[in-house]
Amino acid sequence: MFRVDAAFSGELRENWRILLIAFAVLFFGFSAPAYALPFLYPEVIAEFGWTREQATLLASAKYLTGAVASILVGRFLDVTGVWIALLFSITIGGLALVGFLFIGDLTTYYIAGVLLGIAGPGAMVTVFVMMARTFREAQGTATGIALLGTGLGGVVMPLVTAALIGSVGWRMGMALLSLGIWLIAVPLLICGMHSVPVGRGEERERNASDEPKANGPVAYIGSLMRGHTFWLLSIAFFLVTIVDQALVQHQVLMFNDAGVSPEMAAVGVSLIGLLSMAGRIAAGTVLDRYSNRGLALFYLLLTVVAFLCLFLANPAVFALFIVLRALAHAGVMIDGPVLGRHCFGVRHLGVLLGLFTAMANIGSAAGPWLMARLFDQAGSYDDALLLFTLLPVISAVAISVLKPKIWLQQRARTAATEGRIRC
Repeated sequence: MFRVDAAFSGELRENWRILLIAFAVLFFGFSAPAYALPFLYPEVIAEFGWTREQATLLASAKYLTGAVASILVGRFLDVTGVWIALLFSITIGGLALVGFLFIGDLTTYYIAGVLLGIAGPGAMVTVFVMMARTFREAQGTATGIALLGTGLGGVVMPLVTAALIGSVGWRMGMALLSLGIWLIAVPLLICGMHSVPVGRGEERERNASDEPKANGPVAYIGSLMRGHTFWLLSIAFFLVTIVDQALVQHQVLMFNDAGVSPEMAAVGVSLIGLLSMAGRIAAGTVLDRYSNRGLALFYLLLTVVAFLCLFLANPAVFALFIVLRALAHAGVMIDGPVLGRHCFGVRHLGVLLGLFTAMANIGSAAGPWLMARLFDQAGSYDDALLLFTLLPVISAVAISVLKPKIWLQQRARTAATEGRIRC
Protein backbone atom coordinates (compact mmCIF):
# COMPACT_ATOMS: atom_id res chain seq x y z
CA MET A 1 0.00 0.00 0.00
CA PHE A 2 2.72 2.50 0.99
CA ARG A 3 5.14 3.71 -1.67
CA VAL A 4 8.84 4.34 -0.97
CA ASP A 5 10.29 4.87 -4.48
CA ALA A 6 12.74 7.69 -5.14
CA ALA A 7 10.35 10.05 -6.95
CA PHE A 8 7.75 9.72 -4.22
CA SER A 9 10.07 10.17 -1.24
CA GLY A 10 12.12 12.83 -3.03
CA GLU A 11 9.09 15.09 -3.44
CA LEU A 12 8.36 14.87 0.27
CA ARG A 13 11.96 15.66 1.25
CA GLU A 14 12.26 18.55 -1.19
CA ASN A 15 9.10 20.29 -0.02
CA TRP A 16 9.13 19.68 3.74
CA ARG A 17 8.86 23.41 4.51
CA ILE A 18 5.61 23.68 2.57
CA LEU A 19 4.21 20.70 4.47
CA LEU A 20 5.24 22.24 7.80
CA ILE A 21 3.61 25.59 7.07
CA ALA A 22 0.44 23.97 5.72
CA PHE A 23 0.26 21.80 8.84
CA ALA A 24 0.59 24.81 11.16
CA VAL A 25 -1.96 26.89 9.25
CA LEU A 26 -4.56 24.13 9.36
CA PHE A 27 -3.90 23.40 13.03
CA PHE A 28 -4.27 26.97 14.25
CA GLY A 29 -6.33 28.60 11.49
CA PHE A 30 -8.79 25.85 10.60
CA SER A 31 -9.05 23.44 13.52
CA ALA A 32 -9.68 25.94 16.31
CA PRO A 33 -13.13 27.05 15.11
CA ALA A 34 -13.99 23.76 13.39
CA TYR A 35 -13.63 21.59 16.49
CA ALA A 36 -14.77 24.23 18.99
CA LEU A 37 -18.28 24.74 17.62
CA PRO A 38 -19.86 21.50 18.91
CA PHE A 39 -18.86 22.50 22.46
CA LEU A 40 -20.34 25.95 21.93
CA TYR A 41 -23.88 24.77 21.17
CA PRO A 42 -24.82 23.53 24.66
CA GLU A 43 -23.56 26.82 26.12
CA VAL A 44 -25.62 29.11 23.90
CA ILE A 45 -28.68 26.88 24.21
CA ALA A 46 -28.41 27.14 28.00
CA GLU A 47 -27.76 30.90 28.02
CA PHE A 48 -30.19 32.11 25.37
CA GLY A 49 -32.81 29.33 25.32
CA TRP A 50 -32.32 28.69 21.60
CA THR A 51 -33.43 25.45 19.97
CA ARG A 52 -30.92 22.98 18.57
CA GLU A 53 -31.89 24.11 15.09
CA GLN A 54 -31.16 27.76 15.94
CA ALA A 55 -27.88 26.93 17.68
CA THR A 56 -26.50 24.62 15.00
CA LEU A 57 -27.52 27.00 12.20
CA LEU A 58 -24.21 28.68 13.02
CA ALA A 59 -22.57 25.81 11.15
CA SER A 60 -25.00 26.22 8.26
CA ALA A 61 -24.21 29.95 8.07
CA LYS A 62 -20.53 29.04 8.05
CA TYR A 63 -20.78 26.45 5.30
CA LEU A 64 -23.21 28.35 3.07
CA THR A 65 -20.82 31.29 3.15
CA GLY A 66 -18.00 28.86 2.54
CA ALA A 67 -19.68 27.60 -0.63
CA VAL A 68 -19.40 31.08 -2.14
CA ALA A 69 -16.04 31.85 -0.55
CA SER A 70 -14.52 28.65 -1.93
CA ILE A 71 -15.18 29.71 -5.51
CA LEU A 72 -14.01 33.29 -4.95
CA VAL A 73 -10.88 32.22 -3.06
CA GLY A 74 -10.17 29.58 -5.72
CA ARG A 75 -10.06 32.26 -8.40
CA PHE A 76 -8.30 34.71 -6.06
CA LEU A 77 -5.43 32.31 -5.38
CA ASP A 78 -5.06 31.49 -9.08
CA VAL A 79 -4.36 35.20 -9.59
CA THR A 80 -2.47 36.19 -6.41
CA GLY A 81 -0.84 32.94 -5.35
CA VAL A 82 -1.38 30.65 -2.39
CA TRP A 83 0.52 32.63 0.24
CA ILE A 84 -1.61 35.76 0.05
CA ALA A 85 -4.82 33.74 -0.12
CA LEU A 86 -3.84 31.75 2.97
CA LEU A 87 -2.87 34.87 4.91
CA PHE A 88 -6.19 36.52 4.04
CA SER A 89 -8.23 33.45 5.01
CA ILE A 90 -6.76 32.78 8.43
CA THR A 91 -6.74 36.48 9.36
CA ILE A 92 -10.50 36.53 8.82
CA GLY A 93 -10.74 33.41 11.00
CA GLY A 94 -8.83 35.08 13.81
CA LEU A 95 -11.13 38.09 13.68
CA ALA A 96 -14.17 35.81 13.77
CA LEU A 97 -12.96 34.09 16.94
CA VAL A 98 -12.35 37.44 18.63
CA GLY A 99 -15.85 38.45 17.53
CA PHE A 100 -17.43 35.88 19.85
CA LEU A 101 -16.72 38.33 22.67
CA PHE A 102 -19.57 40.46 21.32
CA ILE A 103 -22.27 37.81 20.70
CA GLY A 104 -25.59 38.88 22.19
CA ASP A 105 -28.26 37.63 19.79
CA LEU A 106 -28.81 35.35 16.81
CA THR A 107 -27.80 38.05 14.31
CA THR A 108 -24.31 38.59 15.71
CA TYR A 109 -24.02 34.85 16.29
CA TYR A 110 -24.64 34.11 12.62
CA ILE A 111 -22.35 36.96 11.50
CA ALA A 112 -19.55 35.12 13.29
CA GLY A 113 -20.53 32.04 11.29
CA VAL A 114 -20.29 34.02 8.05
CA LEU A 115 -16.75 35.12 8.90
CA LEU A 116 -15.79 31.56 9.76
CA GLY A 117 -17.27 30.51 6.41
CA ILE A 118 -14.82 32.79 4.63
CA ALA A 119 -11.86 31.64 6.70
CA GLY A 120 -12.08 27.87 6.99
CA PRO A 121 -13.03 26.83 3.45
CA GLY A 122 -10.73 29.50 2.02
CA ALA A 123 -7.76 28.11 3.93
CA MET A 124 -8.65 24.54 3.02
CA VAL A 125 -9.02 25.21 -0.71
CA THR A 126 -5.72 27.07 -0.73
CA VAL A 127 -3.85 24.27 1.04
CA PHE A 128 -5.35 21.72 -1.35
CA VAL A 129 -4.17 23.75 -4.35
CA MET A 130 -0.75 24.20 -2.73
CA MET A 131 -0.37 20.43 -2.39
CA ALA A 132 -1.58 19.74 -5.94
CA ARG A 133 0.74 22.35 -7.45
CA THR A 134 3.76 21.19 -5.47
CA PHE A 135 3.41 17.38 -5.55
CA ARG A 136 2.84 15.04 -8.45
CA GLU A 137 3.73 11.49 -7.40
CA ALA A 138 2.89 12.01 -3.72
CA GLN A 139 -0.06 14.41 -3.85
CA GLY A 140 -2.46 12.25 -1.85
CA THR A 141 0.11 11.44 0.81
CA ALA A 142 1.28 15.07 1.01
CA THR A 143 -2.31 16.21 1.39
CA GLY A 144 -2.77 13.68 4.16
CA ILE A 145 0.37 14.94 5.91
CA ALA A 146 -0.78 18.57 5.67
CA LEU A 147 -4.16 17.53 7.02
CA LEU A 148 -2.45 16.16 10.10
CA GLY A 149 -2.88 19.76 11.21
CA THR A 150 -6.63 19.23 11.33
CA GLY A 151 -6.10 15.79 12.84
CA LEU A 152 -3.95 17.11 15.68
CA GLY A 153 -6.45 19.94 16.01
CA GLY A 154 -9.14 17.33 16.48
CA VAL A 155 -7.14 15.89 19.38
CA VAL A 156 -6.11 19.12 21.08
CA MET A 157 -8.88 21.62 20.36
CA PRO A 158 -11.78 19.73 22.01
CA LEU A 159 -9.80 19.44 25.23
CA VAL A 160 -8.55 23.04 25.07
CA THR A 161 -12.01 24.36 24.19
CA ALA A 162 -13.72 22.45 26.98
CA ALA A 163 -11.10 23.68 29.47
CA LEU A 164 -11.32 27.30 28.30
CA ILE A 165 -15.13 27.37 28.33
CA GLY A 166 -15.13 25.82 31.78
CA SER A 167 -12.65 28.34 33.18
CA VAL A 168 -13.34 31.66 31.40
CA GLY A 169 -16.70 31.14 29.70
CA TRP A 170 -17.58 30.50 26.08
CA ARG A 171 -17.06 34.07 24.81
CA MET A 172 -13.54 34.54 26.14
CA GLY A 173 -12.71 30.89 25.48
CA MET A 174 -13.49 31.24 21.77
CA ALA A 175 -11.50 34.49 21.58
CA LEU A 176 -8.43 32.91 23.21
CA LEU A 177 -8.41 30.20 20.54
CA SER A 178 -7.27 32.90 18.07
CA LEU A 179 -3.87 33.33 19.78
CA GLY A 180 -2.28 30.55 17.72
CA ILE A 181 -3.30 32.36 14.54
CA TRP A 182 -1.77 35.68 15.52
CA LEU A 183 1.38 34.34 17.21
CA ILE A 184 2.33 31.34 15.03
CA ALA A 185 0.37 30.87 11.80
CA VAL A 186 0.60 34.45 10.52
CA PRO A 187 4.39 34.77 11.10
CA LEU A 188 4.99 31.41 9.39
CA LEU A 189 2.97 32.50 6.37
CA ILE A 190 4.89 35.75 6.09
CA CYS A 191 8.16 33.79 6.15
CA GLY A 192 6.87 31.33 3.55
CA MET A 193 5.70 34.12 1.30
CA HIS A 194 9.25 35.46 1.04
CA SER A 195 11.33 32.28 0.99
CA VAL A 196 9.42 29.13 -0.04
CA PRO A 197 8.57 28.50 -3.74
CA VAL A 198 5.34 26.74 -4.70
CA GLY A 199 4.44 25.19 -8.04
CA ARG A 200 7.30 22.94 -9.18
CA GLY A 201 5.04 19.90 -9.38
CA GLU A 202 2.52 21.93 -11.35
CA GLU A 203 5.10 22.77 -14.02
CA ARG A 204 6.18 19.13 -14.31
CA GLU A 205 2.55 18.09 -14.63
CA ARG A 206 1.82 20.67 -17.32
CA ASN A 207 4.89 19.70 -19.31
CA ALA A 208 3.93 16.02 -19.30
CA SER A 209 0.16 16.32 -19.54
CA ASP A 210 -1.90 15.98 -22.68
CA GLU A 211 -4.88 17.87 -21.21
CA PRO A 212 -6.91 19.80 -23.75
CA LYS A 213 -5.98 23.50 -23.80
CA ALA A 214 -8.53 26.24 -23.10
CA ASN A 215 -8.35 30.01 -23.32
CA GLY A 216 -9.28 30.77 -19.71
CA PRO A 217 -10.85 29.43 -16.52
CA VAL A 218 -14.44 30.07 -17.57
CA ALA A 219 -14.05 28.28 -20.89
CA TYR A 220 -12.11 25.44 -19.32
CA ILE A 221 -14.51 24.85 -16.43
CA GLY A 222 -17.43 25.17 -18.84
CA SER A 223 -15.97 22.38 -20.95
CA LEU A 224 -15.61 20.18 -17.85
CA MET A 225 -19.22 20.80 -16.84
CA ARG A 226 -20.39 19.35 -20.13
CA GLY A 227 -19.00 15.96 -19.08
CA HIS A 228 -20.44 13.50 -16.60
CA THR A 229 -17.27 13.21 -14.47
CA PHE A 230 -17.60 16.73 -13.04
CA TRP A 231 -21.20 16.11 -11.98
CA LEU A 232 -20.54 12.66 -10.56
CA LEU A 233 -17.82 14.15 -8.36
CA SER A 234 -19.97 17.11 -7.36
CA ILE A 235 -22.93 14.92 -6.39
CA ALA A 236 -20.69 12.55 -4.44
CA PHE A 237 -19.00 15.37 -2.51
CA PHE A 238 -22.35 17.04 -1.77
CA LEU A 239 -24.07 13.93 -0.41
CA VAL A 240 -21.18 12.59 1.62
CA THR A 241 -20.53 15.92 3.35
CA ILE A 242 -24.19 16.13 4.38
CA VAL A 243 -23.52 13.08 6.53
CA ASP A 244 -19.97 13.90 7.59
CA GLN A 245 -20.66 17.41 8.87
CA ALA A 246 -23.99 16.48 10.44
CA LEU A 247 -22.09 13.95 12.55
CA VAL A 248 -19.31 16.43 13.33
CA GLN A 249 -21.63 19.20 14.51
CA HIS A 250 -24.03 16.95 16.42
CA GLN A 251 -21.61 14.42 17.89
CA VAL A 252 -21.34 16.09 21.31
CA LEU A 253 -25.14 16.41 21.50
CA MET A 254 -25.51 12.76 20.46
CA PHE A 255 -23.01 11.69 23.10
CA ASN A 256 -24.94 13.65 25.72
CA ASP A 257 -28.23 12.02 24.65
CA ALA A 258 -26.57 8.59 24.92
CA GLY A 259 -25.57 9.31 28.53
CA VAL A 260 -21.89 10.00 27.80
CA SER A 261 -20.43 12.51 30.26
CA PRO A 262 -19.09 15.85 28.94
CA GLU A 263 -15.56 14.80 29.90
CA MET A 264 -15.86 11.48 28.09
CA ALA A 265 -17.42 13.24 25.10
CA ALA A 266 -14.36 15.51 24.89
CA VAL A 267 -12.09 12.45 25.13
CA GLY A 268 -14.08 10.68 22.41
CA VAL A 269 -13.84 13.63 20.03
CA SER A 270 -10.11 13.91 20.76
CA LEU A 271 -9.58 10.21 20.09
CA ILE A 272 -11.33 10.58 16.75
CA GLY A 273 -8.92 13.39 15.93
CA LEU A 274 -5.92 11.34 17.11
CA LEU A 275 -6.81 8.29 15.05
CA SER A 276 -7.72 10.37 12.03
CA MET A 277 -4.14 11.68 11.93
CA ALA A 278 -2.93 8.27 10.84
CA GLY A 279 -6.12 7.91 8.84
CA ARG A 280 -5.33 10.96 6.72
CA ILE A 281 -1.96 9.58 5.63
CA ALA A 282 -3.45 6.13 5.06
CA ALA A 283 -6.31 7.60 3.03
CA GLY A 284 -3.93 9.73 0.96
CA THR A 285 -1.73 6.73 0.20
CA VAL A 286 -4.74 4.59 -0.71
CA LEU A 287 -5.97 7.28 -3.10
CA ASP A 288 -2.48 7.66 -4.61
CA ARG A 289 -2.55 3.95 -5.41
CA TYR A 290 -6.24 3.17 -6.07
CA SER A 291 -7.78 6.59 -6.81
CA ASN A 292 -11.60 6.59 -7.00
CA ARG A 293 -12.07 2.95 -6.02
CA GLY A 294 -10.10 3.46 -2.83
CA LEU A 295 -12.19 6.52 -1.99
CA ALA A 296 -15.42 4.54 -2.44
CA LEU A 297 -14.37 2.27 0.42
CA PHE A 298 -13.95 5.23 2.76
CA TYR A 299 -17.40 6.48 1.81
CA LEU A 300 -18.94 3.11 2.66
CA LEU A 301 -17.32 3.32 6.10
CA LEU A 302 -19.42 6.43 6.71
CA THR A 303 -22.57 4.36 6.21
CA VAL A 304 -21.39 1.99 8.93
CA VAL A 305 -20.62 4.94 11.21
CA ALA A 306 -24.12 6.43 10.80
CA PHE A 307 -25.63 3.06 11.71
CA LEU A 308 -23.45 2.75 14.82
CA CYS A 309 -24.71 6.13 16.05
CA LEU A 310 -28.01 4.43 16.87
CA PHE A 311 -26.27 2.40 19.61
CA LEU A 312 -23.76 4.79 21.19
CA ALA A 313 -24.95 4.00 24.73
CA ASN A 314 -23.15 0.65 24.39
CA PRO A 315 -19.46 1.17 25.39
CA ALA A 316 -18.19 -1.33 22.79
CA VAL A 317 -20.16 0.38 20.03
CA PHE A 318 -18.91 3.76 21.26
CA ALA A 319 -15.30 2.54 20.94
CA LEU A 320 -15.90 1.06 17.46
CA PHE A 321 -17.62 4.27 16.42
CA ILE A 322 -14.53 6.30 17.35
CA VAL A 323 -12.22 4.12 15.23
CA LEU A 324 -14.40 3.93 12.13
CA ARG A 325 -15.43 7.59 12.41
CA ALA A 326 -11.77 8.63 12.28
CA LEU A 327 -11.11 6.58 9.14
CA ALA A 328 -14.27 7.68 7.34
CA HIS A 329 -13.68 11.35 8.12
CA ALA A 330 -10.09 11.07 6.84
CA GLY A 331 -11.34 9.92 3.45
CA VAL A 332 -13.88 12.74 3.21
CA MET A 333 -11.21 15.32 4.08
CA ILE A 334 -9.00 14.58 1.08
CA ASP A 335 -11.46 13.42 -1.58
CA GLY A 336 -11.88 16.64 -3.58
CA PRO A 337 -8.27 17.74 -4.12
CA VAL A 338 -6.98 14.27 -4.98
CA LEU A 339 -9.83 13.14 -7.25
CA GLY A 340 -10.02 16.60 -8.82
CA ARG A 341 -6.45 16.37 -10.02
CA HIS A 342 -6.71 12.67 -10.85
CA CYS A 343 -9.59 13.43 -13.19
CA PHE A 344 -8.72 16.90 -14.57
CA GLY A 345 -5.07 17.74 -13.89
CA VAL A 346 -3.76 21.06 -12.60
CA ARG A 347 -5.09 23.61 -15.11
CA HIS A 348 -7.13 26.31 -13.33
CA LEU A 349 -7.06 24.09 -10.26
CA GLY A 350 -7.99 26.89 -7.86
CA VAL A 351 -11.32 27.50 -9.55
CA LEU A 352 -11.99 23.78 -10.00
CA LEU A 353 -11.31 22.90 -6.36
CA GLY A 354 -13.24 26.00 -5.35
CA LEU A 355 -16.29 24.60 -7.15
CA PHE A 356 -15.89 21.17 -5.60
CA THR A 357 -15.38 22.70 -2.16
CA ALA A 358 -18.48 24.82 -2.73
CA MET A 359 -20.52 21.67 -3.38
CA ALA A 360 -19.08 20.10 -0.25
CA ASN A 361 -19.86 23.23 1.75
CA ILE A 362 -23.47 23.24 0.58
CA GLY A 363 -23.68 19.67 1.85
CA SER A 364 -21.93 20.70 5.06
CA ALA A 365 -24.48 23.48 5.55
CA ALA A 366 -27.44 21.23 4.84
CA GLY A 367 -26.34 18.31 7.01
CA PRO A 368 -26.32 19.92 10.50
CA TRP A 369 -29.55 21.78 9.78
CA LEU A 370 -31.30 18.68 8.42
CA MET A 371 -30.22 16.60 11.38
CA ALA A 372 -31.39 19.26 13.85
CA ARG A 373 -34.70 19.68 12.04
CA LEU A 374 -35.42 15.95 12.05
CA PHE A 375 -34.47 15.78 15.72
CA ASP A 376 -36.78 18.66 16.68
CA GLN A 377 -39.65 16.99 14.80
CA ALA A 378 -39.14 13.44 16.07
CA GLY A 379 -37.42 14.00 19.42
CA SER A 380 -34.52 11.72 18.43
CA TYR A 381 -31.82 11.34 15.81
CA ASP A 382 -33.09 7.96 14.55
CA ASP A 383 -34.77 9.16 11.34
CA ALA A 384 -31.78 11.29 10.36
CA LEU A 385 -29.32 8.47 11.01
CA LEU A 386 -31.31 5.98 8.95
CA LEU A 387 -31.28 8.46 6.05
CA PHE A 388 -27.56 9.00 6.52
CA THR A 389 -26.84 5.29 6.08
CA LEU A 390 -28.04 5.61 2.47
CA LEU A 391 -26.38 8.81 1.22
CA PRO A 392 -22.74 7.59 1.40
CA VAL A 393 -23.71 4.52 -0.64
CA ILE A 394 -24.94 6.79 -3.44
CA SER A 395 -21.67 8.74 -3.27
CA ALA A 396 -19.63 5.54 -3.39
CA VAL A 397 -21.47 4.36 -6.50
CA ALA A 398 -21.02 7.74 -8.21
CA ILE A 399 -17.28 7.70 -7.46
CA SER A 400 -16.83 4.10 -8.59
CA VAL A 401 -18.18 4.57 -12.13
CA LEU A 402 -16.05 7.57 -13.14
CA LYS A 403 -12.67 7.38 -14.93
CA PRO A 404 -9.69 9.27 -13.39
CA LYS A 405 -8.06 10.03 -16.75
CA ILE A 406 -5.05 12.06 -15.61
CA TRP A 407 -4.19 9.57 -12.88
CA LEU A 408 -4.32 6.69 -15.37
CA GLN A 409 -2.07 8.60 -17.78
CA GLN A 410 0.38 9.36 -14.98
CA ARG A 411 0.51 5.72 -13.91
CA ALA A 412 1.13 4.65 -17.51
CA ARG A 413 4.01 7.14 -17.87
CA THR A 414 5.51 6.03 -14.55
CA ALA A 415 5.26 2.36 -15.52
CA ALA A 416 6.89 3.07 -18.89
CA THR A 417 9.74 4.99 -17.23
CA GLU A 418 10.35 2.22 -14.69
CA GLY A 419 10.29 -0.35 -17.50
CA ARG A 420 12.99 1.54 -19.42
CA ILE A 421 15.12 1.80 -16.27
CA ARG A 422 14.89 -1.96 -15.61
CA CYS A 423 15.82 -2.67 -19.21
